[in-house]
Amino acid sequence: MCGIAGLYCQDPSCSGEGHEALVTGMCDIQAHRGPDDQGVASLGPACLGARRLSIIDLSPAGHMPMSDPTGRWWITYNGEVYNFLELRSELERHGHVFSSRTDTEVVLHSFMEWDERCIERFVGMFAFAIYDRDQKKLVLARDRYGIKPLYYARSNGHVLVSSEIKALAHVIATPCLDSRRLMEWFLYRDVDSRRPETLIEGVSSVLPGRVVTITAEGITVKQVYDFASHVTKDEFERFTASRREDVIGEVDTTLCEATRLRLVSDVPVGTLLSGGLDSSLITAIAARTRSDLTAFHVSVAGFPDLDEKRFAQELARSLNLEMVTYDLTGEAFRRELVRAVYYSDSPLSHPNSVAYLLISQVAREHGVVVLLSGEGSDELFGGYAWNYRRRWYFSRLAPLLERLPRRAWGAVALFTYARMGMPIYTRAFQDLLPPTISLVDRYERSGWLAECEEVYSFVDRAASRNVLGAMLADLDGFLSPLLQRLDRMTMAASVECRVPYLDHRIVHKAINFPLTYRIGARSEKWILKQVAARYVPRQLIHRRKAGFPLPFRDYLAPLADPRLFADGFCQEHLGYDPRGMGQFLASWDRWVLGFFGLLMVEIWGRLFIRRESLEQVQEHVLRIESGASS
Repeated sequence: MCGIAGLYCQDPSCSGEGHEALVTGMCDIQAHRGPDDQGVASLGPACLGARRLSIIDLSPAGHMPMSDPTGRWWITYNGEVYNFLELRSELERHGHVFSSRTDTEVVLHSFMEWDERCIERFVGMFAFAIYDRDQKKLVLARDRYGIKPLYYARSNGHVLVSSEIKALAHVIATPCLDSRRLMEWFLYRDVDSRRPETLIEGVSSVLPGRVVTITAEGITVKQVYDFASHVTKDEFERFTASRREDVIGEVDTTLCEATRLRLVSDVPVGTLLSGGLDSSLITAIAARTRSDLTAFHVSVAGFPDLDEKRFAQELARSLNLEMVTYDLTGEAFRRELVRAVYYSDSPLSHPNSVAYLLISQVAREHGVVVLLSGEGSDELFGGYAWNYRRRWYFSRLAPLLERLPRRAWGAVALFTYARMGMPIYTRAFQDLLPPTISLVDRYERSGWLAECEEVYSFVDRAASRNVLGAMLADLDGFLSPLLQRLDRMTMAASVECRVPYLDHRIVHKAINFPLTYRIGARSEKWILKQVAARYVPRQLIHRRKAGFPLPFRDYLAPLADPRLFADGFCQEHLGYDPRGMGQFLASWDRWVLGFFGLLMVEIWGRLFIRRESLEQVQEHVLRIESGASS
């Protein structure tokens, strides 16, 4: 909905001169997040700014930063709290008076009434900064699952706050790369899901479900929501003992309510319809509430085996919906690649981020400002067969495999590493690699996975505990870059994207389902498919999952050129050896994702560390493409 900017001055000798200009500049960098209005308020040691994307109450009454009638409390806010009308009624009974129809004002008064505990009452996605002028305290908060972003950084006696890293990187004197986090990104394609540190030293993320309080004395962080604590033996046993039809009905009712709430808007609404199960179900439920819905689809032009257009069209026809299609090509992908990295704030974790950016632009051109997405379903309902089902099989086989002699294990490891092109002749390589991988992130992910598995200690079978724990861990790991992709690419086009599956009431049910409801005997997302059967044609439900694939081997081929990296970020700043990089690039198509990661870091480093302009980097990349294709 908006872009947040602000600062808190902890320097008692600071006159405050320049605060408004600094915050205004940060707002300008995030203008894409809120093209409809801008505001800055200087509040003594604090200064708050906002860029507004008007969605609920389009009038000037929604201007931010917003204050309560006394002028003590001020808020700048990003997101949507969908149950704001219900909360507003409750607050009015407590004596609160409102001057707008916005959820922003409800969030502010909720904080005034219930302090940080107000977050427990919110249904939605949000990030906010609230300043208390009496106590001279700035409070930052982020929603339960990190759908909306919020960052902060210390600089010259000030704490700077922003929705996007690029605004902070712009005002930091010399942004420095955090090399440890970069190595972690190369390995996991994510860095700030479990730890607040980002790829830029000194820039921290407000982690999901956290409240950060800033005063003249310092910064404190408090966790106010922990989804793992909502896994309980009683709830798990309730679902296990219930009739399947009753559980399916419960999911159906909750998902319909979550989707209905996310259709509340004073501007046009659409859906991102890939043609897969998750987006098809959300689109079908939404179509029962709003007849003016528009579905948006990305078609992979020239690659019929990867193109799901026919499935999306079939659903749209069955629902009598308008569907707008964007035909993606390799040329368009490469043309928009640098822009996607710029808006992402980090190297792209997923190549299809570019497609999200392009389809969001198409939606905006058609006047649609709010989109609904099917993100989050796979982690909740067991949609990743390559992870969860494979993990299930391996967990069951583990006791048998442990009986193999150590020499046999060594031979299997050497063969596997050799097949992967790793330096197997290095002494004890097969013993050194696995623990080294865990060292990269200081055992954070392995520790978190063990913690999530222990949450299900009441489950009898070890294999089930392992898979359930992995699904739970992915809500704070694998899902993080997917949500970042969704927010950054849609907001780059001044479009807000809402995520019905991540309504916390759905999450709290799903994490307590027995494994058979999530990965059935022969089907992933078993229970979701039973719900979908009530809304979606059967042939669109029971088909192989595609997962928004792109032919990025073909798309990337013109960029696999050593000249793109010559004298660039990787060689000049990171010290990567040009000859070694040349050898890697000569066989890049064996390691397409590895090459994509290297390319992303090169582009990101030029933009965010070397501070080359977006236009400079675009021109460099397109010049290489042109030379490769000529």
